[in-house]
Formats: sequence, structure tokens, C-alpha cells
Amino acid sequence: MTKIQEAPIAGKVVDQNDKCTPVWTEYFASITQGDVGTGWSPVFTNLTTVGTPTITGVYYENQGFTDFYIKIVPGTNTSSVIGSTFVPLPFAVTADTIAGVVTGQSGGVGVVNAASQTVYTPSWTNVPSPVTISGRVRSV
Repeated sequence: MTKIQEAPIAGKVVDQNDKCTPVWTEYFASITQGDVGTGWSPVFTNLTTVGTPTITGVYYENQGFTDFYIKIVPGTNTSSVIGSTFVPLPFAVTADTIAGVVTGQSGGVGVVNAASQTVYTPSWTNVPSPVTISGRVRSV
């Protein structure tokens, strides 16, 4: 994973020829590139599935925030129960927030719990289309 490095404030920005120094060039390149993302395999608790779903996740860390996306492609369909279905996150979360959930033509709101580092999903029943869960959290 590519992380943005801290600004090299101890070094000069330009050299005697008014050209950007190598250390600052590297820094500027890192902030335009950003995080290319880290994939992970989310493991849900109490997600009801018919057929074998494909569940993938990716997250991007940048400037103290982490954006995450989870995609559930059902074998046949999936169901979730609010307050009971959840998935742990593979990164630190420092504040509670919400997560958007899209289930084909409808959507809902889940909850990111900082104390347990998990996302609790809203309820949906027998959804045959892919489900996407996404959010932005404050991270370390």
C-alpha cells in the first residue's frame, strides 16, 4: 500500500539552480499519487446467504481518513438483520459514523462502531443483486 509520507520540512525545496530537490520531488509525487488501495476479504457475522456469495473489500487511507468499499455478489440472494449482521474492519477507526448500503434499486444506512471496529448493516431480505457497503471513517 502506498501511504503519503510527511513533508520533508528539514530539507530545502529548491536547489541553487532553482530546481526542486529530489526529496521534495518524491514528496510531491506521493501526494498526487495517493493510496492505491488495499484489498481484503471481509468476513461477515450473521449474513444469511443462499448460494455461495463472492465478498470483496478495498480501503484507501489518506490524510487521517479511510474510505472503504465492500461488495457482496450473492450466489442466489443475501439477507441481513439490523443490529445482528456485522463485519469487522481491517483498519483502526477512531469515531463512530455511518456507512451507505446499496442493494440494487434501494439503499439504507449502516453504522460504523469505533469501539468494536465493525460495520453493522441495515436489514435487507432475499436480495438477489449485488450489495455495496461504503463509508469514510476517521482513522489514526
